[in-house]
Amino acid sequence: TTAANAIALQYCAPVFILLYSAAVLKQRLRAADVAVVALTLAGIALFFFDNLGFGSTLGNLVAILAGVFFAAMFLTTSGVDEPTRMSGLLWGQLMTALVGIPLAFVFDTPITASAVVNLLVLGVLQLGLPYVLYAIAMRGCTSLVCSLLSVLEPLLNPVWVLLFAGETPSVFALIGGVIVVGSITLWCIYDQKQAARTAAAAV
Repeated sequence: TTAANAIALQYCAPVFILLYSAAVLKQRLRAADVAVVALTLAGIALFFFDNLGFGSTLGNLVAILAGVFFAAMFLTTSGVDEPTRMSGLLWGQLMTALVGIPLAFVFDTPITASAVVNLLVLGVLQLGLPYVLYAIAMRGCTSLVCSLLSVLEPLLNPVWVLLFAGETPSVFALIGGVIVVGSITLWCIYDQKQAARTAAAAV
């Protein structure tokens, strides 16, 4: 699938957190929660309207699975002390390496200078450093700030791939992306305001 599709579908993680809270933790969903789940699922459906071949459909499904695991990362790193959070993120990266490295022996993996440089850039600058910064940000930033800043990735991703790779998302994918990113962003704002009101009422 396209890079824009992959990142927008991964951004559905908050919806999977809501579904987990309802199904496993037996928490009651508010009307706003139900609405954002319904809107997000509708947005996801639009990603499958174009390029219905096996390859693109499988790519979209894998991107949704990435969102499920992304949600699991938020669930396991919230509400814990910083040493636990940092060590958890480190173990997560090591487990990713254990899963990924054997695939180099399954698929054609040319070892060139360009491939090694790209791997280092992706591993350090695109994945490793952002997770360290995320763990540090959790100290002082509210969940709303973290959520809204994370919106920059699905918003800017189509721009970068258009400029550097010439990849253009389809009309359906763009509409679906706007629905997914927009509905989840509005839900984050609403959820934070409701939490602030509840805290103020308790005081």
